[in-house]
Amino acid sequence: MKPLRTTAFCIALLAVQSCLFENDMSYPRVYANVTAFAVEGQESCTINTDARTVDLVLEETAYMNALTVTQSEISAEARCPDFPSVGDVLDLTGPRKYVLSTYQDYEWTISASQPIERYITCENQGSSPIIDAQEKTALVNVVETQSLQSVTVTSMKLEREGSDIYLVTDGTVASDPCEFPMTIDAMTELEFEVRNDRETVRWKVTFIQEVVPVEITSVNAWCYHVDVTATFGRVGTPYIEYRRADSNEWIRFDDVTVDGIDISASIPGGDTSDESSARLEAGTAYEFKVCTESSESDVVTVTTGTPDQIYNMDFEDWYYETENGNDVWYPNLNSSYLIWDTANPGAGTFVGSLTTPSETVPVSSAGRYAARLESKNALIAFAAGNIFTGKFGRIYGMGAILNWGTEFTARPKALTGYFSYSPVLINRVKPPYENLQNTMDKCQILVMLTDWSIPFEVNTTDGVFVVQDPSNTSIIAYGKMETDLETSTSEEADANGYIPFTLELEYWRPDATPTYAVVIACSSYRGDYFTGGEGSVMLVDDFRFIYD
Repeated sequence: MKPLRTTAFCIALLAVQSCLFENDMSYPRVYANVTAFAVEGQESCTINTDARTVDLVLEETAYMNALTVTQSEISAEARCPDFPSVGDVLDLTGPRKYVLSTYQDYEWTISASQPIERYITCENQGSSPIIDAQEKTALVNVVETQSLQSVTVTSMKLEREGSDIYLVTDGTVASDPCEFPMTIDAMTELEFEVRNDRETVRWKVTFIQEVVPVEITSVNAWCYHVDVTATFGRVGTPYIEYRRADSNEWIRFDDVTVDGIDISASIPGGDTSDESSARLEAGTAYEFKVCTESSESDVVTVTTGTPDQIYNMDFEDWYYETENGNDVWYPNLNSSYLIWDTANPGAGTFVGSLTTPSETVPVSSAGRYAARLESKNALIAFAAGNIFTGKFGRIYGMGAILNWGTEFTARPKALTGYFSYSPVLINRVKPPYENLQNTMDKCQILVMLTDWSIPFEVNTTDGVFVVQDPSNTSIIAYGKMETDLETSTSEEADANGYIPFTLELEYWRPDATPTYAVVIACSSYRGDYFTGGEGSVMLVDDFRFIYD
């Protein structure tokens, strides 16, 4: 059956190539992109070539209706006579749209936002104040033991930086601005006038007493420690008590952080050589409660995690199948147990495997093999050498469909391992990365822990990828390393050109439990977009999750 599959694929390839020859008679598809943009008074600028948007975040002191452009660049092939130039003054109180043209027209939108920090703090404050910027009202909570007749306000900021705040009494505005800390009678609603060089605004502020219980608000169990948060009414000295669920002996833990009514602790903390704060054990149920001299919370029970690893993270297991005279390698023991995969099933038939076992391993390794990843021009498109948890789906159009992820429920702190890299200049580019031509290629190591119900289907032809930022609520933890370092020149390199790495995971949802893990290594960091340097070579070995 293999010859039939190969013949069928070659026929499909010829069909693709015939389409390419026909397209030579029409205009090529040349994208028109904004490549750089900045204004005075901005904190950040995000250019999204997929959505064709430029999103500016402004400092509080910037004037949104009078922003001077300090940088403005579009693709060399693009035209837009009215696109803002350096020195122009923009009014971005609303979005501005521009049409950039090559052989086609592309509409881009420039917009700006201006976050303003607002806060009110006071002595014996309760839960966070509720500040309504639209209605210009604020509700400030104080603990029940704090008298409203004499509240000391320690700081207040209600409008843009540099504003002055004046107390309004019986409709009369004080002649001098407020100086904090200031003690006021808050039995009734208070009014403040806020002035700056842009506007004058009236705010209404109400103080109320609240009952704050002694209770645990969250217990986040890791592998060898547990994070606890709690509240108390600012009466007495809070501490944590914990014990194994099968024990009758409570252990007192005093190393807590108090911030107003909020308590936080990481157990164990402090001196772990002290038997009373001995390191917690993995996979064990523990009970916790927060206490003061006069009260204690209900008991909360959690179980610590386990230090799980993914099969073949040392890349010792490999097998191959021969396709069209080429060995197509797979980073697994056999075809019955598939955890890792590569782009080899797509490219290997024509140009040989992009990812192969290598006997050049780190000097410190106890294993025999590493994974060698090489970027090549795979006949119809550039392809980066890669290895990932998941499964290669199928060739689709000019790219492929990949299923990312393997089942995994642990919560590691970081991924460690060794890598060797020898990059070359990028000589193959596709939109929107034409600007990377002749820049040095980079390798990439990526980890994502997610709560997907099934693996994610990546489609490199249609540009369907995982959104890799905190807006993607399915991602629990994330870590990425990209570098153009020629590792053989590094002082850290061993005799075989390897250097160690530690990739810390950032938990965007620290209270969630993963269902899938995506671990990827790639010899060209823009390989998904058919962009990279032919001949960039990366070797990876001895991956391992570490836990705390």
